[in-house]
Amino acid sequence: MLLLSAPFDPAAASPRLPMRALGRPGAAATLVVALGAAAEMLGVVPVGLGHALAMGAVHAGLIGLGWVLATDGAPGWSGPVTRLGVATTLAAVAARLAPWGPVAFGLIPLLLLIEAHRVPALRALGIGGCRPKHAVAGLTAGAFLGAHVLITASLTFGHRVHVGSLAAYAGALGYDMGANVLSAEWLFRGAVFTWGWRRFTFWPAALVSTALALLRYLLDPALPHVREAQVGAIFYLGLVGLVACALRAWSGSLLPGYLAGLVFFAAYRTLAP
Repeated sequence: MLLLSAPFDPAAASPRLPMRALGRPGAAATLVVALGAAAEMLGVVPVGLGHALAMGAVHAGLIGLGWVLATDGAPGWSGPVTRLGVATTLAAVAARLAPWGPVAFGLIPLLLLIEAHRVPALRALGIGGCRPKHAVAGLTAGAFLGAHVLITASLTFGHRVHVGSLAAYAGALGYDMGANVLSAEWLFRGAVFTWGWRRFTFWPAALVSTALALLRYLLDPALPHVREAQVGAIFYLGLVGLVACALRAWSGSLLPGYLAGLVFFAAYRTLAP
C-alpha cells in the first residue's frame, strides 16, 4: 500500500531508463544463450545440457535487468547481478544433470533476498513479507485461475489432468519456484510495474508490465506453438499478470503474486493432451 498512499515524487524517479547499464546483463545473457544453443546443435555437450545452460541464462538475464532497472543502474549492481546470474545458470545445469538437481532452484529465491536486502533502493519493489490475508489471497487467486484453466482445457480441448512422473513434476515446480515465476515477479511485477507506477497510474503500469511478461512467454520455445494454446496462454497469463499487479499494489509485497503464480503453474503443469 506504500505506493498507493505516497504522493508522486519526481525526485524518486530518474528521467530516463539506464539503457547502457540495462544492455550489459542483456548482452551477457544473450551471449550465454547463444553458446548454449550452439553447443546443443553441434552436439559438443550431452543432450539437453546446452538448452539448460541457455534457459538458466535467460532467467539470470531477467533478474539482472530487474535489478538494474530498480536501482537506476547505480554503481555496485554488477557484483550481485553476476553472482545471481551464475547461481541461476548453475541451478539450471544441475537440474539437468542430477535427479536431485531441481532442488538447487529452491536456493535462488533465498539468494535473491539476501542480495536484495543489502540494497535499500530495492525495498520499494516489495521484497519484504506480507500479512497472512495477503498470502491467502495470492494462494486463492492462483488456485482459482489454475482450476479454471484445468476445467476449460478439459472441456474445450479434451486435455486431461495427469502427472506422468512425480520426479519430472517436482522438477518443473522447482523450475517455477527458482526461475520461471521468480524472474517474472522480480522483473515485471517488481521492477517494471514499480517503475511505471511511479511515473503514471496503476493501470498503465499494470498493462505495460503484463504485456512485457506475455511477450516473454510467447517467445519461450517451450510454449506449445498450437494457435489455441497460444491464445489460451495469452488469456490466462494475462490474468495472472494483472492479478499479481493488483496483489502487489494491495499488499505492498511481491510475495502474494509469487504465490499466485506458483499455484497457477502447479495446476497448469498437470495438463496432458
